[in-house]
Amino acid sequence: MKIFLRFTAVLLVILTLTSAGSVRKKPLNLILFIGDGMGVSHVYAAMTVSGNSMTFPAFPVTGFSRTHSANSYSTDSAAGGTALATGEKTNNKMISVRPDSTVLVTLLEHACTAGKSTGIVCTSSLTDATPAAFSAHVPQRYDYSAIAAWYAGGTAEVFIGGGRKYFEAQLDSAGSFKRSEDVVSMLSRAGYDVTYDLESFVASEATRIAGLMSQDDMPRLFEGRDPQYLAKATAKAIEVLSRNRKGFVLMVEGSEVDDAGHSNETKMVTDEVLDMDRAVAVAREFADKDGKTLIVVTADHETGGMSITGGDLEKREVKGAFSFTGHSGVMVPVFAYGPGAMTFTGIQENTELFYNFYRLLSLDKKKR
Repeated sequence: MKIFLRFTAVLLVILTLTSAGSVRKKPLNLILFIGDGMGVSHVYAAMTVSGNSMTFPAFPVTGFSRTHSANSYSTDSAAGGTALATGEKTNNKMISVRPDSTVLVTLLEHACTAGKSTGIVCTSSLTDATPAAFSAHVPQRYDYSAIAAWYAGGTAEVFIGGGRKYFEAQLDSAGSFKRSEDVVSMLSRAGYDVTYDLESFVASEATRIAGLMSQDDMPRLFEGRDPQYLAKATAKAIEVLSRNRKGFVLMVEGSEVDDAGHSNETKMVTDEVLDMDRAVAVAREFADKDGKTLIVVTADHETGGMSITGGDLEKREVKGAFSFTGHSGVMVPVFAYGPGAMTFTGIQENTELFYNFYRLLSLDKKKR
């Protein structure tokens, strides 16, 4: 009986490690989900409302990430996104540049050099800090027009989100153009199919697709955003990018979890976390069929100092409380699934996640 129990225990360990991807070869693809502002309480609140039926909290590997920036114990999304995108800490408000404004090469840029395809999907403006950190280099996160222009360089072959006005021709107060050409024209000349609604984005047969879904920020769920938008956009991005035999890197942001934390709205928190989880389910379905895809779900920081003061599991009810409306300095969770997932256990600096991606995807070999 003891031998049988020992054998059973060893078998369970092997099965667990295999499902986590630790005994498989390195991943060919990476799908990185960032729940902006998503802390442990945000996740557990959503788990409660879902009846514990979510996808990413069930991933076999979990860890934590420390998020402080170069100049603040509590990071903003610019510095937090930069750490994940480049592997270096920078000052708050800076986008993929060092505190001295020298350029940091991003994960997507490394992937492009290695011959992989790349993409960005978000529920915010494409010029917001997190997507910007993977595609642009500016000293000031609010320089939205400059950030938009970076997309024409092709770092993201497929991208979709809001902020259309920053891609169009802009006039200054005197009626003169702020720049000589609008970014939409630049994108078209660079071979992008520029689309303005989800249906056109999904229907596009191009290898480069730009989705400019709204003039300003995209609406939150409670303001009417399609609850299937993020999942459908993620599915389309995977469809296009996975045609590349050398693999792909896709960053998907559940952007409005952050706004929910700033607003101290528990229902909005759970709605937006569950919205991102629907997209994670799409990614996991692909990863299960593909067998070569690593999925990592994490956050750039926690917002609101959220805690859970009560609830009812049977009724799927949760009562949240918030300590303030800003960003806290607490660690954020990391969930991993697929080849290389075991690399993400324990407590790591947010910058180390980048280097894990870099090594696992063999980006240092610069394959073409």
